[in-house]
This record gives sequence, structure tokens and C-alpha cells, in this order.
Amino acid sequence: MHMEINDYTTLRQIRKKFSEYYPYLQIEFYNTPHRKQEVSERDDMIDHYKTVGMIRKTHLSAILEIQPLYKVSAVEREFRERFGLSVQVLSKEKNNWAQAAGLDNLTLKELNELSRNASDEYILSEPDSE
Repeated sequence: MHMEINDYTTLRQIRKKFSEYYPYLQIEFYNTPHRKQEVSERDDMIDHYKTVGMIRKTHLSAILEIQPLYKVSAVEREFRERFGLSVQVLSKEKNNWAQAAGLDNLTLKELNELSRNASDEYILSEPDSE
């Protein structure tokens, strides 16, 4: 996946494109960077309708490449180092989104598959013993 990011790109556009490629993952943007394996505070989340230019100090336009075999930590670091954006990758678990803290060493492909499996609902029942 290749994504152009410039001052006029909205966070919502980035989130939408990312989720098109990884439907069981989501990106959230935060005011404060987090450390590897650390969660971000919900109160620190940035409104999705803001543009990149409104929240960063470095005004660089570039193409961001995100491949399935990139680790979650590498993708988060790339957003921070190249664009000054603090992001967390979230994974879907049934109907909820959870920060992927602790899963930073997985690739996007692995985490997307893990999340897909966690979202599938299997109903197991005991056969009638009568």
C-alpha cells in the first residue's frame, strides 16, 4: 500500500485507506507519542477530521509505503519519524477495537489475521445426549 501524506490529508483519509488494506486493523492518532509495548490514553486521541498540517510541526509531503510484512512497531515509528504523527495500531476483537500494545512485534499481516480469527464467532454446542 502506498499513501500520499501532505498537510491537506485528513486523519480520516489515512484511517480509511489503511483499513481498506487491513480490515481488522485501525489506526488512531494521538497528541503524545507512546513507547513500544505501551498504550495511549483515550483522552489524548486526535479528532479524525483534522488535517495533518493542523497537528504536526514538520510540513513534509511524501509517499508512505506500508507493506503486510512490516511490523506494527515499524509502521508506528515510520509515522512518527517521517511525519511527526503519533499513531497506535488497533486490532478488532469481536465488536471492539483494542490497542495492539504487546503485539508490536507482529507483522500487519499476522495481526490482521489474528484479529480476523478473534472476530469470528463460533458457536459450539454439546450434542444432545438423549
